[in-house]
Amino acid sequence: MKKLNYLFYFILLTLLYSCSQENKNEFYLPAEWEPQTGIIVGGTDDAATFEMVSQLAKEMKVFCLVSDSTMETYKKKLSAVGVNLDSIQFLTSSTEFSYAQRDGVIFLKNGLGEKKLVNFAWNMYGWYFEPVFKNYIEADKQKRELFNNLYFNTFHYPVINSAMVNEGGAIETNGKGTILQVESVNMQRNPNMSKELQEAELKKVLNVKKIIWLKEGAAEDPSGWGTLIVKNYFGVGVKGHLDEFCRFVNENTILISFPDSLEAAHDPAKKITLERMKINYEILKNATDQDGKPFTIVKMPVPDIDYMTFALDTTSKNDEIKFLSRQILFEQKSFSVGDTVHFVPSSSYLNFLITNKTVFESKYWTEGQPESSKTKDEKAKQILQQYFPDKKIYQINTAETNHDGGGLHCWSMQVPK
Repeated sequence: MKKLNYLFYFILLTLLYSCSQENKNEFYLPAEWEPQTGIIVGGTDDAATFEMVSQLAKEMKVFCLVSDSTMETYKKKLSAVGVNLDSIQFLTSSTEFSYAQRDGVIFLKNGLGEKKLVNFAWNMYGWYFEPVFKNYIEADKQKRELFNNLYFNTFHYPVINSAMVNEGGAIETNGKGTILQVESVNMQRNPNMSKELQEAELKKVLNVKKIIWLKEGAAEDPSGWGTLIVKNYFGVGVKGHLDEFCRFVNENTILISFPDSLEAAHDPAKKITLERMKINYEILKNATDQDGKPFTIVKMPVPDIDYMTFALDTTSKNDEIKFLSRQILFEQKSFSVGDTVHFVPSSSYLNFLITNKTVFESKYWTEGQPESSKTKDEKAKQILQQYFPDKKIYQINTAETNHDGGGLHCWSMQVPK
């Protein structure tokens, strides 16, 4: 009898060990708060991104993407503010980078510390389908190949290629097998691929168990440059990336950007965003994770930010006004030179970067602005501090970055440990 008992326990332990090893071998899409070996950041000539790189270098290794022509200048700027360049590995290219670092390859890991890279297909945020970009497609494909080869030559991990178009800023994960996707984004990127086929591909490539589909992103994140949002409000964006409006902060808590009714009443862009977020909120409230458990949904304020208001002028001495005017008039035949328009930046408190010790978060208040803006900055900080009590919440003014498209999370990417 004792021998049978010993045999039973031996078989049981063997099975348990075998299952444990199988789980450790299984690759998955890690949550962004899991341990990291470094952060990839674009070395842009942007004050907010530069400040983030300067702070990151004090904490961990930074993989900084810069062009050959700007690297020495960028190094001097970093040295001038006391950054130890030994903590930075520069990834250089013969061309400037026009893609958000988040939207390159995606890292998978397993319990043994092994990594893989996922290389989704690319069509410049769906812009390949727009006639205005037809002359740039081949050049963009070549530039994209150069961009990804930098990753492949730096991180020597096996690569999984997928014919499905997707971007890192358009994927949110809780690290336990559940991801968020945005229906309007994915269907625009993959017009010939049904949602069912996309689900099957995501489950195969990213090894996820549950996909929650939200309907649309923020109105302030439209598709393209100088794109009409509503009335005479225009913007630049990628049609609704998740990192602008909906983020996991732990495996069962989701933050969602939510304008209040008063803001929506005075701002037609925020009004659209509010209506979209109401729908997304209901989807999340009724959703469950990979184990059938509900989520905690927390509403995040939207920032107060001044819009750029100008009259359309194709001969303006201001290069930005001239460019936007030409773009708007090309795409919107109902507008004329001299018409007043408002340029809406993709501003958000949810485009934050999580690192081992810090959460890099946006702020918007500056001297002379209403106190309500400062109050919102502080509220956003307090919410993040609640969910990351052991991390420092470091706020950076990202108004310029948002104006040019994207934010701190867009222009960075965690390298998992």
